[in-house]
Amino acid sequence: MRRAIILVCLLLFSVTAFAGWEKGADSYESIKARAKTAATPYIVLVRADWCPWCVKLDAFLDDAAIDALFRDKLAVKITPDRSDAEKKIAAALGTKGFPSMLVIMPDGSMQKLKLPLNGTNKDMLDAIRFQLEALYKK
Repeated sequence: MRRAIILVCLLLFSVTAFAGWEKGADSYESIKARAKTAATPYIVLVRADWCPWCVKLDAFLDDAAIDALFRDKLAVKITPDRSDAEKKIAAALGTKGFPSMLVIMPDGSMQKLKLPLNGTNKDMLDAIRFQLEALYKK
């Protein structure tokens, strides 16, 4: 019984270390408020269900190797096709195409990440890591 409890606790801990991207307009507003309070950048991924590049990026982001890049970072996915609220957020961010990954800095400035979607997963991992490290050092 004790082993089962320990195993469940370890499993819950590993799942909550980075529970994944938050999703939707409400999550966006929550993350934006938390980032402002903490004076930390936050990441917004604007995507579409019908976009093949978005599907590829989603699969990449679900990979365990990417977890370390986003651990301890506020991150939210916005899908403008799902609601008017998400459409307004995407418009306010000035996104023009899918996918768009933005890092919003504490001063309100935005940095669009370059995503080498036609490369390998390693190319994408290296590119995102390099860009995030540079932005989070500021």
